[in-house]
Amino acid sequence: MLFEPASASSFLAFFTTIHLALAALRNHRSATTAPFSSLTVVSLALAALPWIFPSLYGLGFGLLAHVAWFGACERFAPLAAKAAPAPPVAPVRFPGTTQPPSSAAAIRSSSPPRGFVQTPVVALVDETPDIRTIRMLRPDGFQFEAGQFIPIRIRVDGREYVRCYSISSAPHSDGYLEVSVKRQGLVSNALHATARSGSILSIKAPNGAFKYPSADDRPLLLLAGGVGITPLMSMLRHAVHSEPTRRVTLLYSAAEETGFAFRDELDSLARRHPQVKVVYCLTRQPAPAPTYYPGRIDAALLRTAVPDASHSIAMLCGPAQMIDGLKALLLDIGVPTSQIRHEVFEAAVAASAGAHAEGDAHVGKVGRRSSADAAGAGNTVQVRCLPDGQTMAVAPGQTLLEAAESCGVEIPSLCRAGVCGTCRVRITEGDVACETTTLDASELGQGYVLACVAQPLSNCTVQR
Repeated sequence: MLFEPASASSFLAFFTTIHLALAALRNHRSATTAPFSSLTVVSLALAALPWIFPSLYGLGFGLLAHVAWFGACERFAPLAAKAAPAPPVAPVRFPGTTQPPSSAAAIRSSSPPRGFVQTPVVALVDETPDIRTIRMLRPDGFQFEAGQFIPIRIRVDGREYVRCYSISSAPHSDGYLEVSVKRQGLVSNALHATARSGSILSIKAPNGAFKYPSADDRPLLLLAGGVGITPLMSMLRHAVHSEPTRRVTLLYSAAEETGFAFRDELDSLARRHPQVKVVYCLTRQPAPAPTYYPGRIDAALLRTAVPDASHSIAMLCGPAQMIDGLKALLLDIGVPTSQIRHEVFEAAVAASAGAHAEGDAHVGKVGRRSSADAAGAGNTVQVRCLPDGQTMAVAPGQTLLEAAESCGVEIPSLCRAGVCGTCRVRITEGDVACETTTLDASELGQGYVLACVAQPLSNCTVQR
């Protein structure tokens, strides 16, 4: 019976299908570029065996022969070469367009550019009557941590200004960056007036030491005053996205009910995420409970809203006077100094208002000489820059950074407000006035100053 024809045609169809599958696989794995290789022809011939020997014995023998043939080809015949990987596609720029975030994310590289780059504005959102969020395309390599800022360069009345604005979007927001700017002062007013969808902004890579405490998983306490919400908003968004079990409490103070930026989003986050608590403090208007807490952030509110404050990481951002008061409150209720981190927004606000261009004093008065001494010097002085020995003249009222830029001497800088510390240089000879809260007494004693707010009082030597 083994040599008699199989009674059902289904047997023939089944075995033929297996043979043809082996033949097709053999052809696919062949090293030749021809439509059919000689080895494939043999496989096709073996696929005809069920019709030549239709008995059960013939079907079984033919299948075993084909499998043996396929195995021998796999072992001894050359295989098709693997296709070479496609060359990487060069990043494509679309200046002046609203490129989708997904496309922008695909073209970002890992290394940020060193200087200013141009990027288009893609959207504008009015958060309050005075605070506007500017969304821009995120350039290649612009990675950042929640809480950091970007410098923006803008020309106003024929003069270039560089101001720093905290990033309010979260690091995971692929394809775009957002800054939220309060309408006040020369540069910020200019941004409100000129930034439009499709317009181009000149920005520098993110920087700043005020960062989300990712290495510490204790509860997060965010204390914001006015436009100081911007870096803390980035932190809150990041916490909800990246650490959804971390408890976050935001105490947000504003003078008027219309002064709370991101109000709808904050309310939504508090509703949807049980680990998030938001308390609004109204300082100059009646505060109907329970929507608002009446008055400034105080010890009673801290004890009620954050009963475990001593075990939390406190992140503060707002005017200097507010920061000083909140730090004292936190210390009083048992929060260690090591768990209190702050960003004094007053310096950045002063810079945004054009105070630096007008020569106004910045926050703090820590320096080797007072500002009055600097103003009283009244003479152009010579400054020698090391290590190349280049000499530059510094006019009365001019900062070291301004003089260096006018003479082509490179001193790295970012905020131009005595905040970020990027332009720190050392005075090895001579006297310089420097008003800043960024450098401590020890650094000032060693001769370190910030070039963006330092004014030489005599001929001096600068080590860059």
